[in-house]
Amino acid sequence: MARMADPHYKQCVNCAWWAGPRSFDGFRGWAMIDDSHAKGKCMNRKGYWNLETNWMTTCGGFEWHPIIKH
Repeated sequence: MARMADPHYKQCVNCAWWAGPRSFDGFRGWAMIDDSHAKGKCMNRKGYWNLETNWMTTCGGFEWHPIIKH
């Protein structure tokens, strides 16, 4: 079952640079995650570039994904 990530938090799952398993509800502007232990790679050179991060991680290089309504 998909878990909806809170769109108000600067977490990796809501970041444009996170390359991890997620889907989006474009109508509500939410990111959704199926695995509460999901990890993905950060693709932002200002963040944790090329490191695997948990979906709840945040950093100074965070940038909102365009679909997220925050």
